[in-house]
Amino acid sequence: MMGIEEIKRIIPHRPPMLLVDRVTELVPRRWLVGSLTHTGDGPLPMSLLIESWGQAALVLIRHDRPMPDVLTDGVPVAGVFEHVRFGRPVLPGETVEHRVTMQRLVADTAFVTGESVVGPQVVMRIGRLVGAMRPAESLRPSRPAVAAVAGGAA
Repeated sequence: MMGIEEIKRIIPHRPPMLLVDRVTELVPRRWLVGSLTHTGDGPLPMSLLIESWGQAALVLIRHDRPMPDVLTDGVPVAGVFEHVRFGRPVLPGETVEHRVTMQRLVADTAFVTGESVVGPQVVMRIGRLVGAMRPAESLRPSRPAVAAVAGGAA
């Protein structure tokens, strides 16, 4: 079992955007079960449910190659979410359990699938997530593009 401190050693997310409280099961490069207890006032927004599941997937993908600092270790990028289906909302006080299965890992690109449940109810299914790692420098705008934008705004 992993708690927040162990999770923070693997992925770069930090509160308030760290959306995985614990990992209860992990079989390297195969599958993971992680969870988040929703402490907000209203239903968990669907965008945060997807983000939370994605962070659980990232723990599975990177557990043997931690990347707590995006400036030196790279930036995780979600390229494609396919066939996402939502069930009922996650309500305050509920714990959502994320089940993630790795389909394939090719170099720095991962293909994962899974679902999120509250008790016996499925609240979200992910047909596939394709994610990759990219160097932080490659995601910064180039100087000419910045200069062109600045020049055009004047």
